[in-house]
Amino acid sequence: MNLFFKKLTGQLYATEKMERCIMAEEERIARYRQVEKSAEFKEYLELKKIVESKEFQQKKHNWTRTKYKSTPTYALLREYKTLLNDKGLQMFLELEQSERLKEFLEFRQSENYVKLQSKKEVRNSLELKQMYAFERSKEYKSYLTYRDSKLPARFKALVAQVMTDEFKKEYAFWSNPNRWKISDEYQKEIRFKQLAAMADIIFYFKQDVNRIELEETWTPVFEDEFDWVKLSDSKWRAGFAYDNPKLLKIHSFANEQAANNGGRNVGTVDGKLHLFTKEERVTAPAWDAKKGFVEKEFDYTSDIIQTADSFRQQGGLFMAKIRVEGNIHHAIWLGTGKKLPMINLFHYNGKHIVIGNYTERGFEGTTIRGISPRVYHIFGLRWNEKELIWYVNNVEVYRTSHNVPKEKLFLAISSFIDELQRAQEGQINVAWIRVLAKK
Repeated sequence: MNLFFKKLTGQLYATEKMERCIMAEEERIARYRQVEKSAEFKEYLELKKIVESKEFQQKKHNWTRTKYKSTPTYALLREYKTLLNDKGLQMFLELEQSERLKEFLEFRQSENYVKLQSKKEVRNSLELKQMYAFERSKEYKSYLTYRDSKLPARFKALVAQVMTDEFKKEYAFWSNPNRWKISDEYQKEIRFKQLAAMADIIFYFKQDVNRIELEETWTPVFEDEFDWVKLSDSKWRAGFAYDNPKLLKIHSFANEQAANNGGRNVGTVDGKLHLFTKEERVTAPAWDAKKGFVEKEFDYTSDIIQTADSFRQQGGLFMAKIRVEGNIHHAIWLGTGKKLPMINLFHYNGKHIVIGNYTERGFEGTTIRGISPRVYHIFGLRWNEKELIWYVNNVEVYRTSHNVPKEKLFLAISSFIDELQRAQEGQINVAWIRVLAKK
């Protein structure tokens, strides 16, 4: 597959951008879950339920749209003021409890009451004059007018009601044109809007929860940032890994020009793995298909390291940030202690990058063109029950459903020079390796 035009048109992300995307995705999910657990988000959800309820919205509508003069509070207070300004009623109420009325009512029940009909008797008696004057007064006429009326009782009830703290509170609320803004509900609405405007909460609701939940089904099972110094302190061991314990692990092949050097050509610098192939004359074991293990003189040394004892994985997402130097073989691959299965996550054969899967029928894969192997790229493999899918940075480059392994494989990193190549020095550099698995 040629990635030149995808690179030219920006469809193939630059490796730095791809790393930023990976990091941003991790940060995005972490931030999403952090917001979800926050006190502010919990408060937001509680207020959202309240503020968006029909009851709350109806209350807001009533309180903001209702005019004071149309409220029961206004009607009751107006009735109270009307009766308060009724002079006749007020005379009645004032007279009702007076001694003058009491004396007159008692007088009416006495035998002397009939004397009020005689002008002579009235002229000759101070008491009769007073009683006569009272009976014809405005106060007494008001008394007679309101004595059998329901208004005095109604006024007294109104007085009792308007004097309560509850009514005073209602009056203060409904008579205030800004009543909504002094309510507890308004404060809840304001707080809800403040929370809704928070960057974290805006961020939360912009996310695709299905995508996040899908990404969260992956969990890291292997990570190496190459912050170790000694190979013995790492997850890697030098040499091949075989199921047969009798087979020699540190060896090369008779048709190769570089001897595997038992991990001595492996080191880390600035958090990056360096596996060197260098010019160096040594005598080392080599496997010959006809003779078995033989001693051979090599002009170059190289190395292989693997995780057979520390890590194996069936399925998942494998990613590595890789670059190489030298036109020789450099590879990161997945294998077992047998010849097959074997998967190339990355293989530079001295001319091209090749990725794919080894099968009983041979190698099945594709050649990657259009990118430089000397520049860091992220090579990825998504391995599920049905398929193997390879990526370079963000672009899918190959997939197959043939011979998908059904067992756990280990990771391996190696370099070698085959017998047909022009021997030269080189190295493979790996910035990091990560493996994720489905939860």
